[in-house]
Amino acid sequence: MGLLLFKITISTVRYSSVHYTRKYKEKSKTLEGEAIMNMKKWMIVGSLTLAMTLMMTGCSNVTSAGETSATDQVVAEVTSEEIESIPSTRQDLLISVEELQAKLEEDAVVVIDARGQDAYDGGHIPGSVAVAWQGLSTMSVDFATPTWGSVTDSQALGQAIGALGVDGTKDIVVYADTEKGWGEDARILWTLNMAGLENVKILDGGINVWNDKDGKLTTDPTTVVEVSFEIAALNTDKTIDTVTLADNLLDYKIIDTRDYDEYEGAIKFGEARGGHLPGAIHLAYKSLLNDDGSLKSNDQLQAIFVEAGLEKEDMIATYCTAGIRSAHVAVILDMLGYGNVVNYDESFYVWANTSGLKLGRVVKDAAYNYYTAEDLKVALELQAPLTLVDIQVAEEFESHHIVSSIETNAFPVKTSEERALLDDVIKVVKESTSPVVIVCPRGGGGAQRTFAYMLESGIPSAQLYILENGQEGWAYDGLLAK
Repeated sequence: MGLLLFKITISTVRYSSVHYTRKYKEKSKTLEGEAIMNMKKWMIVGSLTLAMTLMMTGCSNVTSAGETSATDQVVAEVTSEEIESIPSTRQDLLISVEELQAKLEEDAVVVIDARGQDAYDGGHIPGSVAVAWQGLSTMSVDFATPTWGSVTDSQALGQAIGALGVDGTKDIVVYADTEKGWGEDARILWTLNMAGLENVKILDGGINVWNDKDGKLTTDPTTVVEVSFEIAALNTDKTIDTVTLADNLLDYKIIDTRDYDEYEGAIKFGEARGGHLPGAIHLAYKSLLNDDGSLKSNDQLQAIFVEAGLEKEDMIATYCTAGIRSAHVAVILDMLGYGNVVNYDESFYVWANTSGLKLGRVVKDAAYNYYTAEDLKVALELQAPLTLVDIQVAEEFESHHIVSSIETNAFPVKTSEERALLDDVIKVVKESTSPVVIVCPRGGGGAQRTFAYMLESGIPSAQLYILENGQEGWAYDGLLAK
């Protein structure tokens, strides 16, 4: 895949990923054995079996003990004046245990268990039918290639929905396990919305709150009468693919909904590379839930989104490992009136597996984006638009620098005088739509301080990159000026 060029939009310092990564840190836990066994039901035969198992685990996100206190601190820090009153569709999205019980008695609802077949067989809400998100998604292409894990085509999706007995005449309620789960109830709701079904709600708190309130369970499977359900065309307004997002990256505020260690760069679930999308803000999907798995209040949610730097007119793209956790966050944002939200359902699996797409990672609690030497070599050979900012001291720059570099001699970028040496190039960069690649001796502190200063000067995080390993790691003599 060729080098993907970016558009430019201006973002403020307050909303930078460097600022935000310090607000949310949590440790991840692995799924318990029962959940892993559930996922094995959906493995693809042959070479995809291991990858599928990893993917299913990758969409897990069990909250750590420290997560709730961090969220409470954020809510406390945001004053009431900062919380704008936004119309909410909460009553259209969520249903309580008591309301669901009443609908079940009236036979006025189709209930979908999104936990997987094994969990369903172990005990489910009476009358519910089991479907995992994978059953409504494209799983037949190679793992982590375009469309893998995304919503399937309209014909296959219509057949899968009809097999659940859904004909559109009854309300639909989806529930999941909010302790061990991944937000798959919201993923299924989001998918059904794409199919044109708007009368879909999530059981607030899922099976966990149902059990807390002594709701009845059964192991008897529900008899389903299959119906015909046709979809004329999928509504794709709330989704985005890899190529479109990469080509328009700077137009969006990107929300990474995974665990913090994944955002930092940990490779836990079979990803091709570790890190995060350039400029992404970290906001774990479990941070939106109370301890019992129910959704936090509107004021609490709005405080979290305000602190993340989100405004209702923003174009927002959410992602996780495979578009499950991110669907959950996208649905909640939409509920609170953020009307320009898309779920990147191909998500990090496909992004990390796509040649030419760049990544960010966290170093000492701050997020930076990186070009590898190979990335930069390809870009220079293609004569792709970019700005090379070299901060080496004058003697080193004269000795060796990459062709087309702008000399600043700002290293080590610690004093106000050294930072001022970058001001002229910053003025040029602000008029540009191309990536900025910072070159320093080794790709370390000097480059990071340059990144931070440019960020403070109003250059969007997703436009800024550091050359990995710096000038010292550059092995392409043919592209050196000596």
